[in-house]
Amino acid sequence: IIYLIFRSETKLSSIYHRIMFSMSCADILSSAAIALTTLPMTSEFPCEGNPWEGRAKGNIQTCEAQGFIIVAGGITGLYNAALCVYYACAIA
Repeated sequence: IIYLIFRSETKLSSIYHRIMFSMSCADILSSAAIALTTLPMTSEFPCEGNPWEGRAKGNIQTCEAQGFIIVAGGITGLYNAALCVYYACAIA
């Protein structure tokens, strides 16, 4: 979608393209953070019998950054709602 937007003549000048670009960027970031699973998690996880001991390669900052990006990825729903409003206004 991002590639198609930047290849189009209007690029980011249309509201539809801005909404789709923002939604795609948020989705890519959130998906990348989810795909990393336990890698950014701190190896000093404060839990007895930590089952992720071998797969955790990060520290507190990487763990918090991953959590922030995953939660911030929820903004995709707001972009979807904005797209619905845009179409409702375009039809009316």
